[in-house]
Amino acid sequence: MKKQIGIIADDLTGANDSGVQLTKKGIKTSVLFDIPLEWNNVDGGLVIDTNSRALAIQDAITLTEQAGLFLKKAGYSAIYKKMDSTLRGYIGTELQTLYDIFKPEFVFIAPAFPSLGRTTKAGIHYVNGVKLADTEISKDPKHPVTNSSIPALLEAETGRKVGLLKQADIYSDTTIFENKINAFKENGIYYIVCDAETQDDLREAAVKMNAVSNRIIWAGSAGLAEVIPDVLQISKRAQEQASLNCKHVMTVCGSLSQVTQSQVQFAANQPNITVVELDPMQIFSDEWKIVQQDYMQRCLGGFDKGNDVVLYVPSNEEVREKVKEIGTNLNLTGYQIGERISGAIGEVVEKVSQKNYDLTGFVLTGGDTAKDTSRHLDGIGFQLIKEVESGIPYGRLIGTNKEYMVVTKAGAFGKEDSIYKAMMMLKGVL
Repeated sequence: MKKQIGIIADDLTGANDSGVQLTKKGIKTSVLFDIPLEWNNVDGGLVIDTNSRALAIQDAITLTEQAGLFLKKAGYSAIYKKMDSTLRGYIGTELQTLYDIFKPEFVFIAPAFPSLGRTTKAGIHYVNGVKLADTEISKDPKHPVTNSSIPALLEAETGRKVGLLKQADIYSDTTIFENKINAFKENGIYYIVCDAETQDDLREAAVKMNAVSNRIIWAGSAGLAEVIPDVLQISKRAQEQASLNCKHVMTVCGSLSQVTQSQVQFAANQPNITVVELDPMQIFSDEWKIVQQDYMQRCLGGFDKGNDVVLYVPSNEEVREKVKEIGTNLNLTGYQIGERISGAIGEVVEKVSQKNYDLTGFVLTGGDTAKDTSRHLDGIGFQLIKEVESGIPYGRLIGTNKEYMVVTKAGAFGKEDSIYKAMMMLKGVL
């Protein structure tokens, strides 16, 4: 199979929501949790989830380098670095790592995702019209973003000069655009940030950029990933997919995002839904193994009633502070705290799935939760199928004895009814 696009992502939900953009364009695409040992049987579209956003910076560099070298040796013709649409993670460091491997002419950077309210104007990044640094992302426990300027963030992290394409540049005459890019090159500027307030902005900029150079690392969110197959002229007709019919569905929410919390509450108010709230403080207690059984039984009890189940970790300032305090007392880093919580959630889900054979559908929110839960179900990756809605994909878990259909959702993505809608879609109701 021709190896067309290789994507490197730093968390699982981002890996899936960028990879499904290729599936929509008829490119068979899989997401793998680990770097493969060989490349003979990989798909034309391949996404490697390094999970580096949850790691220390040196580990992030090492895994990004290993993923980049694999894609280079495998012969993927286009390289895409998936970036978080709210700029979390080691965005500059990982781009620099890939630049050193592939030596492109340019790195084209456009993390906007207009359909979900992520836009860039004059290099400043916005979420639903609010500057990024003024949103809850500035308080992210692992990667707080306190500067809304993408060029400034990248220059601070890489030490390299960064160019900016504004909207006027994007829609300028082809010759003027080309002269602008050549001027960047003459001044030693290879990192180019692009404004985008609409999907058309992303498409126009990518088309013009591709006409100037065929040696580009593309970097962005699922928004840019959606236009790249058309720009590179590798799109095909997507295949029709069979309808779903999961008897039992379980939503698992480990995201601290307030968006997810409101989605959980919406689902909780719908008929035939059992909601189980998991107290994260109990995960760090000596009684966890005993308490874990109680959570498992409450979930199974919901299924026994004929309901579907939502298992979630509550999030508010009080909960965050208490968890942080416990972590400090146990000498745990922020990464280790997150690991303990997502791992514990995965254990509960694993035990529930072992007891209920009819549980074949999952909605997983938050990258760490999604990956740990998938691993506890013996998954090694996803075969992506389609989107439930913008930025919320579903696929088949690879490597399991039982077939699981899974929707993944980044914490801050979606509308109030998105989780419930995903659950009903898996059941074949929608």
